[in-house]
Amino acid sequence: MALVTGIVTMIKVTRNVPRKLTDATIYSKPDYCDDTSVNGREQQSQAISSADYMTVLKRMAELEDKVSVLSAKPVSMPPEKEEMLNAAISRVDALEQELMATKKALENSLAQQAELVAYLDKKKKKKKMFFW
Repeated sequence: MALVTGIVTMIKVTRNVPRKLTDATIYSKPDYCDDTSVNGREQQSQAISSADYMTVLKRMAELEDKVSVLSAKPVSMPPEKEEMLNAAISRVDALEQELMATKKALENSLAQQAELVAYLDKKKKKKKMFFW
């Protein structure tokens, strides 16, 4: 019984298999590829004239000279700018110190305010209990 079922299944499966060739075998043929389209791209590139080539070479030489001049300069800051930078840094330090002092004063006043509020609440509670 299993043998008959297997044979019937194989017949049903083979009926559904396509009889045509797949696309992979069609595209793998050498007559499908057109060599002229591949070679045509290489021939389309334009040749550079000698005048254009010389102008490019001159421009490159100028750029190389500019790069060599810039790389030969020492990396240093002018004294005026250095003084301005130091003055700005000292000003920032002074502002930071003032800010810290202000912050400390605000924290102290906040603590005193909290103490006063607690004291006043305590006094109010005593008055309410006294009059009750």
